[in-house]
Amino acid sequence: MLFGVGTVALVGIGCAVGANQCPFLKHKALTTTDGMTLYQSTCIGCHGARGEGGTADAPPLRSGEATTLTLAQIEAKVANGKPFFMPAYSKGKHGPFSDAQIRAVAEYVISLRTKS
Repeated sequence: MLFGVGTVALVGIGCAVGANQCPFLKHKALTTTDGMTLYQSTCIGCHGARGEGGTADAPPLRSGEATTLTLAQIEAKVANGKPFFMPAYSKGKHGPFSDAQIRAVAEYVISLRTKS
């Protein structure tokens, strides 16, 4: 009984925060490969309009550790997410992004490093 209640609670919480694993969530189709557009539609709420970040759970993308990440490392973070904090965006992990879209977002994140 408790397992069932706990499972329902976790699914409910996952749905409430927009987790990719929510069985009731339908992702809005995003067909663009424009990194800025994808970032604005999915990342801006946590990481800020200019990548300034918000909390430890949504770190800045223009300073700190994020500035040392390679394109491949950023792609992996976008694709795989971070359990309990950031959903996985790869279609292979039930997310909305293709590999080309993940690369576009990663390239946009790198471009934020040089924007004032």
